[in-house]
Amino acid sequence: MLRYALCLLLAALSPQTAEIKMETLTYASSADKTAPLYADIALRPDGKPKPLLVVMHGYNGSRADVNLDLKELVEKGVVALAPDMRGSGESAGKWDSGGLDTHDILDAVLAAVAAHPREINARNLNIVGYSGGGGNAIACAVRFPDLFQTCVSFFGISDYGAWHQSKGRPDCSQRMERALGGPPEKVPEMYVARNANTAAGNALARLHFFWDEEETQCPPDTIEKFAVNYQKAGLTRATVHVSKRTDKDRWLHGYRTDHRRLSQADALFLPDVLAGTASPALPRKGRLVVNGYLVTRRFAVRIEDGQRGRVVVEYDVSGAKPAVKVIENPRQYKVRVEESPLAVLP
Repeated sequence: MLRYALCLLLAALSPQTAEIKMETLTYASSADKTAPLYADIALRPDGKPKPLLVVMHGYNGSRADVNLDLKELVEKGVVALAPDMRGSGESAGKWDSGGLDTHDILDAVLAAVAAHPREINARNLNIVGYSGGGGNAIACAVRFPDLFQTCVSFFGISDYGAWHQSKGRPDCSQRMERALGGPPEKVPEMYVARNANTAAGNALARLHFFWDEEETQCPPDTIEKFAVNYQKAGLTRATVHVSKRTDKDRWLHGYRTDHRRLSQADALFLPDVLAGTASPALPRKGRLVVNGYLVTRRFAVRIEDGQRGRVVVEYDVSGAKPAVKVIENPRQYKVRVEESPLAVLP
């Protein structure tokens, strides 16, 4: 908290000659060429590299819902980026409930870095999201293990099948069924690819989880299971923030426009974003769980169309060319190892 206050004080004392700039980026999916996709970006163009913080809207929302986040966060020293998921807001394509729509976040980051290379520190990339957007942040932590330095989930979803079964949001469950072709018992492999709990050991980023003790829309027991698996993997960089009925600052389900106290959470996770720490490096050798697809800075792995299934790979990136081998594939999916779209990043 003291470090965060010092960062804000220095920002306030520093001369800020550049006005805040807001613009809309247009880009295409590197996974399947879906276009156009849209994202709003807010920055103070002063020629100094700053952390990028992606802000993700909720399950039924759009980038317009997090416009206040962009305005507040850019004042605190970051470049803030809010994408529309495919099939949401103005973005083209079919929304697929945590499928390739999550891959579009990667492409939004690449578009932002390409548009503002002098303003964005491409080694300090971060993401925060609300509800479904919190689910996106968790999915990014396990699907893009060396992309984001900090991943922050507000009352998010780490297992879409379990969320469906919880009946926390029947309207969202119905939309999920339409997107995926049915409930978990009908199309289980679609939901397998959307269960980040099984891949918690992939998560190298600094993690923050927020929810309130009265949260019912996205029951937190799925994230508690994620935390257990994360700890079993020997990882220690996750912090859980649970507010209580008696707290002044409560992490109530919604956006900052609904619950203004959500802005107070910035003091808990922004110090990690502003610290200037680089995104985590993938160990030279290791094992990763692939839920539908996985993208690292050195290689990418895709199971068929990226929408279904799980496999486990072993990799070695100590040489000039990465070596990747599928070691667990009980359902005999067709698996491709591809060049990474992240290879353009420093």
